[in-house]
Amino acid sequence: MIDITVEDAVGTEPEHYLVLGDVGLHYPLAPRPGTPLVVVRIAPSPFSSAGPQAVEYLKPPATATRWALLLDGEREAATREFTEPLVVWRGTSMDPDFARVLATWRTDGGRAADLDTITPLAVLRVHRGTGCDRTEVLMCTRMREVGAVFARVATVEPKDGATVPEIAREALTRAHELRDHVAVEWQEFTHFEPETEIELKLGLKERVSPWGLASRIASVVSDGRLPGFLPDVGNELQRWHFQQHTFEVLDPVAERGYIAFIRKPSGSYELKHKVFAADAMRRTETFRQGLEIPTGEFAEVLARDYGELTCRRLPSFTRCRFDVNVESASTGHFFGIEIDEVVVPEYDAVLQQVEIEYHRSRVHDGLDQASIDAELYRLADAVGEWLAEAGVTSEKTFYSKLSFLRDCMSGGRPTARPVG
Repeated sequence: MIDITVEDAVGTEPEHYLVLGDVGLHYPLAPRPGTPLVVVRIAPSPFSSAGPQAVEYLKPPATATRWALLLDGEREAATREFTEPLVVWRGTSMDPDFARVLATWRTDGGRAADLDTITPLAVLRVHRGTGCDRTEVLMCTRMREVGAVFARVATVEPKDGATVPEIAREALTRAHELRDHVAVEWQEFTHFEPETEIELKLGLKERVSPWGLASRIASVVSDGRLPGFLPDVGNELQRWHFQQHTFEVLDPVAERGYIAFIRKPSGSYELKHKVFAADAMRRTETFRQGLEIPTGEFAEVLARDYGELTCRRLPSFTRCRFDVNVESASTGHFFGIEIDEVVVPEYDAVLQQVEIEYHRSRVHDGLDQASIDAELYRLADAVGEWLAEAGVTSEKTFYSKLSFLRDCMSGGRPTARPVG
């Protein structure tokens, strides 16, 4: 169980509060003025990071509290302390034991809390004693059975000596900020650098079970043991496999890279076009979908649609990939930890890598595109350290599938090329 009785050290860990109340305070619904606010003190999440935090993720056990405050109208109605930590919220509904406590918590001569409209609204990270008292306001942006995610919408500076009720009420006056993003799931994210792939890789020095590695890394992320990163809640793990038919683009120089055809289960093909002069972290990448191509007639498609390019056929390969999807708690950037195995039957060659790839960014107060690269490298370092502890030797590299296929054809043993 989570114990929150330890006092916060001044100037270090902020106080954490979970605020529950009428859902109309977060969405443009008709207000229910009789519904009180409930503020509970919670322990820091294992997914927390030092400094300002863009995202907070609370699994049900992380909502456990020993202290709760009921706010009714403009006054503090009552506080409760619990001998044992009591879980407040489980996935998508209030914990039954906490609901029973709340239902018997009377105010104004017997009026009960309106439980039907109460939902987690915000997490407040209250910084005190640092010479810059402030409260980070993180509003609920995603709710799943596995837990709730909160994104920062504002930072407020309460008056000196502000009480918890005053801080909570002031924080909720900022709840409308970024509401169209944090309260609408398909507007949660933005993408930077369109048509650009941003990734580096960890080349594996010995053969491993890709699935065994992926499932173990997913467990590490789920338990909060990858510092500063949390799961992509509701999309924690993906599994893929396909066959790829690749053509290297030789000329013109400005178009060098490759064009690949990937067959979809529907029978149509996806065309992937990557342009890069050398293996690097950023490469131009575009796609075409739904191509109907008779068996084996890829060269004919290239001649018809890309007649200005000079291409050569490379060996086909099969690819299995297991993606562990994560989000940076401090920046809100999303990345894939993608365990990749490529097999080229024609040359009896196998490539295993862990790709660390940027996908998108959560919209939040303080969103910073410039932090993408630093977070990508921080994640790569964290995964590399975990691999080393697991007995797997790895090396940072930009080594591409194109270089791997070239090495297969040249007769050399494919080797990862370290990042300089």
